[in-house]
Amino acid sequence: MKTVMREKQWAEKYPALGTGPVPTEPYFSDEHYALERDLIFRRTWINVGRVDDVPEPGDFIVREIAICKVSVLVMRGSDGVVRCFHNVCSHRGNTLVLDERGSCPGSVYCHFHNWVYSDTGQLIRVPDEENFFDLDKAEHGLTPIKSDIWEGFVFVHLDPEPAETLREYLGGVAEQLDGCPFHEMPLMQTYLVDERANWKVGLDAQNELYHFPFQHRRVLGDALVTNDKKQCRYRDLTLYDNHSVWSCEFKRGQKPTALATELFKFDGFLRAFTIPQMIGEFDFFVIFPNFVILLYQLGSTTSYLTYHFWPLAVDRTTWEVSIYFREPLSMRERLRQEYFKCTYRDTLQEDTAMHETLQAGLASGAKSHVILQDNELAIRHFHRVLQDRIGARRNA
Repeated sequence: MKTVMREKQWAEKYPALGTGPVPTEPYFSDEHYALERDLIFRRTWINVGRVDDVPEPGDFIVREIAICKVSVLVMRGSDGVVRCFHNVCSHRGNTLVLDERGSCPGSVYCHFHNWVYSDTGQLIRVPDEENFFDLDKAEHGLTPIKSDIWEGFVFVHLDPEPAETLREYLGGVAEQLDGCPFHEMPLMQTYLVDERANWKVGLDAQNELYHFPFQHRRVLGDALVTNDKKQCRYRDLTLYDNHSVWSCEFKRGQKPTALATELFKFDGFLRAFTIPQMIGEFDFFVIFPNFVILLYQLGSTTSYLTYHFWPLAVDRTTWEVSIYFREPLSMRERLRQEYFKCTYRDTLQEDTAMHETLQAGLASGAKSHVILQDNELAIRHFHRVLQDRIGARRNA
């Protein structure tokens, strides 16, 4: 399908969003950051990983949701069920598991006084138990966190009684991506970047194509389809109640480098692998508030990436980037994946530098608003969702 290049078509499709500027205050205000903590991150479904992260009974990962001062223990029990708990011992409140990931077949224990919990969360052993007063171990297991799984992605909700199920919350994103073969593409690489920028700065900067011909021209050239003015355009844009997805296409007929020519030669192992749920060749799903699924398909290279923008402070963020690929069938295919990974890393370095200069400019207070064009409409939608959810909950 040919990319539509008509001007200002997305504002016409979504007129309720308007076309006015967006205030800058939420990017650097401590007060707004506190509202995001209490009314967004504590009351929204948050992705904390995949079931693939805990493949065997006793396997665990620990996910820090720093903005809420919450440590989440994701653990597969001996019964095969993946559960999420507050990573806190019931005795004196010590952080229970200190490693970021690992395996504890059967049980985990607190390093302070050696209280022991089963891998399903029950308190099973207390040293010197007879010296406590009316201690009922059945009442002092790990504190569960509401969780659910969709297509292998593990989500938590810090409110014990969420207003909506995960499926209801995901809405159109789940409908579009149901059945997507995420499980056929294991994790290859994760990058963690500590940025001196508000979490929304990084997310906004990724959530558009307007910057692409300028910021990434040295690394990627004109890889994406552009109009006659050399400007990138969305192939499609869909805005859901809370989330969004935009798509674009890759340009054909470019002269590859000598390395790319050699790597992408047919070697007898080339296999067709498509993702039928894809809209274009590069689909960027923003799952509010801080999670992105990016589907990528160019020739024989098919992968998906995830972004998490984890707020650490009003002006600090951990940007987590994970890259997933199929298991390679040949050395050439493995090298193609490394080529993709390294090229992508170089573009991320360009992005990170820009995120921090954006934050510096916004925090100066020189500008009270930012101006958005038609192919930045997904950013406008994100900020509308953010403010609507904060406003509704403040008034509840």
